[in-house]
Amino acid sequence: MADMREDPGQDLSALDDGALQDLKDDAGEAVARAFIEEYLLMLPARAAKIVRALTREDTVESLDAVVSLRTSSAMAGALRLESYCRDLERGLKRGHSPDVTAVTAGLFSNIRQVIREASRRGHLPPRSQDSHS
Repeated sequence: MADMREDPGQDLSALDDGALQDLKDDAGEAVARAFIEEYLLMLPARAAKIVRALTREDTVESLDAVVSLRTSSAMAGALRLESYCRDLERGLKRGHSPDVTAVTAGLFSNIRQVIREASRRGHLPPRSQDSHS
């Protein structure tokens, strides 16, 4: 398995709008916006679930969490994070026990890139406000 500290998907986009455009076309603007906002809010918890499962050396739980993050990342257009998860999934299926510290760093580095790009593109959910519009 490739060293999980390296990012073989570095040439991929952190956030590609094509996937979200497809969702908008299929389900509408409101559904696409709700999806990307929920995806972004759940990223830290999903990464933490992977790290906890790897720490416990629970391969089944690790794979479940990685596949969940990979799938939702693909739907959101987070191509680098999707690629990272695909590589991690492949290694876990081959019986590789990745270095938890390296995986943690890799996951959160990719998540920071996704959030930074989502913020730049205006995809972050609004902060809590008193308005109900």
